[in-house]
Amino acid sequence: MIAVLIVNLVAIGLAIVLPNDVLKWHSYIFYGIQLCTLVPYAARRAFFAKNLFMPTLFALCYYLVNLTFGGFLVPRYYGWNKEYGPVTLAIGTYDLIVPYLLMANVILFLVTCWTISVLAHVRSAQVTDASSSDGAPLRRFGWIAEGLCIAVFVVVLLVDFSALALILSIQIVHLSELARRRAPYRYLVYAIYLFALVGFDFENKREIAMSLFLMVFLEGYYGWHVLRLTPRTVLRYAAAGLLFLGLILTSSILRGYGQYEVTSVVGAALVLPRYVSSDIFVDGITDNLELNYNYGAAVNAIDMTSRGELPYQLGASLWKVLFLPIPRSKFPWKPESVMQLYTKIYAPTYWASSGSLPVIFSSEMYVNFAFFGLLPFALVWMALNGAYVALHRSAARSFMYYSSIFLVISILNFARGSGLELYVLYYLYAAPVLLLASLFAGGNRRRGNTATSD
Repeated sequence: MIAVLIVNLVAIGLAIVLPNDVLKWHSYIFYGIQLCTLVPYAARRAFFAKNLFMPTLFALCYYLVNLTFGGFLVPRYYGWNKEYGPVTLAIGTYDLIVPYLLMANVILFLVTCWTISVLAHVRSAQVTDASSSDGAPLRRFGWIAEGLCIAVFVVVLLVDFSALALILSIQIVHLSELARRRAPYRYLVYAIYLFALVGFDFENKREIAMSLFLMVFLEGYYGWHVLRLTPRTVLRYAAAGLLFLGLILTSSILRGYGQYEVTSVVGAALVLPRYVSSDIFVDGITDNLELNYNYGAAVNAIDMTSRGELPYQLGASLWKVLFLPIPRSKFPWKPESVMQLYTKIYAPTYWASSGSLPVIFSSEMYVNFAFFGLLPFALVWMALNGAYVALHRSAARSFMYYSSIFLVISILNFARGSGLELYVLYYLYAAPVLLLASLFAGGNRRRGNTATSD
């Protein structure tokens, strides 16, 4: 670990002293160094595949992929939306931006390692054997309940594409039970959910991504899969990665990318090879993975704040969550999120059309406190990792169990920059469903000696 930290400290030092023009074009190298050092070491320490979904480790991977590939592609005008190309090339404060983001990533790495050490002393309360003594609740979750979950899920997709909290909570209740019992037909149910999402909800890539992440997480959580680089596991990881990419690309084709004349999921999947081999693919994947504004907004928000164009928020975007129940009409001084402020100043026309541009949380903390934002950045992520630790301590089907899974899987929304208040708001929308499910399943009852070593 010491060697990994030394390499990263050297990278931070170089980023401080190198000329702005060098960092403008080559900052991706520094993020790439972190991607190749911090992530492998943390993954090796994580040991189990489920721990890849620990909030800080997930965010570390997410940020480094966006910063590494976005740092290369966006300044070179890749992507169909080339707006951020000239913006990133005009920035003159990369000697401030790059060291700050590198330090934020090191903090995520350290919090990840700390949480892994905490988990080593936590005994899991989960029961993974379907033949355990809790047969009565299992019988309640029968074929009728399973069919009802899928039916309600499809109805929600048809009625309201934006009901993310309800869509995700239904899947958590249903799929966590199937994964816990290792039901042999669970893969068919996974496929039904994914097919419905791509077919009816292809406009929302995040919902598709989070659903797939949920399935992979549950398989790892209850399968106790160890992170090993064997031919079999490499094939598994590659298959999961290709499935994720295939779903995102298929939904993008259905949205009109490439202008293929397709009207169904199967038709979109059949033209995937043509899309991948076309000369528009690199531009398309840059937009598919949202690299343009994920990277562009991250560096531009810091630059605008350092130049005084975007005012320091002094923590307002954090304590805004306390005013969630209060409408702005009743409290005009209610704080705005960094996402809202940034979009209003940088893209007022887009804001006027109800659009918004997320700003990743590390940049958001700079907008609040400059370099001092690294401290609340660390504290917030330590608290979010607490949900992951709580999952291992909670009984299956309990309200805490369902809530922890929701908070862990929906971390993508928070990591990409939607703000703490929306992250909490989505959970509050889901909480009634999760509570009803826990009461129905009897998961809040005290269990006997069911703990197993993690």
